[in-house]
Amino acid sequence: MSTDISICVLKEFATPAEFAEWEGISRGSVYQKIHHGKLAKYLVPKAKNKEHVRIRYLAYKADQVRESLGHSNFRIVVG
Repeated sequence: MSTDISICVLKEFATPAEFAEWEGISRGSVYQKIHHGKLAKYLVPKAKNKEHVRIRYLAYKADQVRESLGHSNFRIVVG
C-alpha cells in the first residue's frame, strides 16, 4: 500500500521568532533549546558575529515527521 503524504513548510530557513510562531512556543523556549543543544544540528553557522541566528526549518520538520511516521515516504512542499 503506497500512501503519499505532503507537508507544506513556509520557508526553508527560519529565525527564532518565526520558528516559535510556527511551532506554537515562545521565543525564549527556542533560545533555550538552542542553548541546550536540542536545535544545534539545525543551526546555520554565522559568517560574522553580528549576523542573526537562522534555523534549518525544513530539515527540522523532515526529521520530526520521519521520526513520528517511522518512514521517509513523504514529500515536503516549500512555499
